[in-house]
Amino acid sequence: MGITKTTLGKFTGSAALALLLTSSAIAATVEISYENPGTSTTLDVTRGSDVTAGLSEMTIDGNTTFAASTSNTAPSTSTWTATVNTYVDVQAGAGKYNLQPKDNKKYSQAGYLFSLMDFSETLSDTAEKYNALVNYVIWDIMGSVPELASRSDRRIVKGLRKQIKGQKNFDWSDTMIVYTSNDRRTSRELFASVPPPIATPIPSAIFLFGSMALGLFGIATRKRLNA
Repeated sequence: MGITKTTLGKFTGSAALALLLTSSAIAATVEISYENPGTSTTLDVTRGSDVTAGLSEMTIDGNTTFAASTSNTAPSTSTWTATVNTYVDVQAGAGKYNLQPKDNKKYSQAGYLFSLMDFSETLSDTAEKYNALVNYVIWDIMGSVPELASRSDRRIVKGLRKQIKGQKNFDWSDTMIVYTSNDRRTSRELFASVPPPIATPIPSAIFLFGSMALGLFGIATRKRLNA
């Protein structure tokens, strides 16, 4: 049985796709290091120590970025490993707070709030405070929070809580990645922006395979012409 043009084309396409998918696989675990408070700021609370909220500067697998914590507990170590969870992963049950059915809706509301934050390297005091209050509401969604001392802060938080009521199905797949700690000493979870796409070079194996496929096609053509 000879090699037909159609068969060869299908085989070439399938093999090339398989090679591309294999080469573009993303590691499920990353190393995270806390660098500094970034643009986060202090929020006054009625009881206990004041809390720091907003966007902290982190290094994730060597790339510096801003990230928001899902709780107001400080990590016990400055470097830890975390699992990378996308929107699809969280919908399937991944994530520290995905304990009950429909808990993924918490992440949708938190993802909506995350999209409201300002990721500029330098912020005004007003923008820093707004980021901090958004982060505060994220803490509230995921767990519990201390009561804020400032009446104006409480008013902004009340408005944010109203906004998220209709965001239980918000699709945050294009804006946020969830990093869930693998370290029991650092049982925190971070939200960070989706990294920009990296141009993936076509593997040399595809070029090699292409040359082989063209050779086979040439042989098949010559056999047909000489038949």
